[in-house]
Amino acid sequence: MKNIRGKAVCLFRHHGRVLLTQGFDSAKNEHYLMPIGGGIEFGERAVDAIRREVREEIQQEIQHVQQLQVLENIFSFDGQQGHEIVFVYAAEFSDRHIYAMREIMGQESDGSVYRAAWYSAQGLEALKLPIYPQGIESLLFQPLLCGIALNS
Repeated sequence: MKNIRGKAVCLFRHHGRVLLTQGFDSAKNEHYLMPIGGGIEFGERAVDAIRREVREEIQQEIQHVQQLQVLENIFSFDGQQGHEIVFVYAAEFSDRHIYAMREIMGQESDGSVYRAAWYSAQGLEALKLPIYPQGIESLLFQPLLCGIALNS
């Protein structure tokens, strides 16, 4: 029996751009984009998981963390069926210099390396790549007011 995985991802936004990582599914021969994040460990709160994941993967601290939504994602990756509950957050980097970087290199817990880059809405539209988890597209550029996500 397969298990449902708990996951936390974080949207970082700056000057009309959002930070996303690139991935590839060899079974589908599909390039895709997704936010930085990862699995929630047993006994760990989702908000603590996103802080840990960002620290582990790109060695950055975050602040002003806000939960935006919870998504359920049923998918296939590398030919395997998956099911996850995804806590979606928005946050800011404590080190403001990271916003000036064109690319940010990250490393997953399995040692694989990835590249994260800043994308505008127009750039994403031109790329025509899927963005995962499903349902997150509407949150990428959603405005925030006084720390509360607006439903538009």
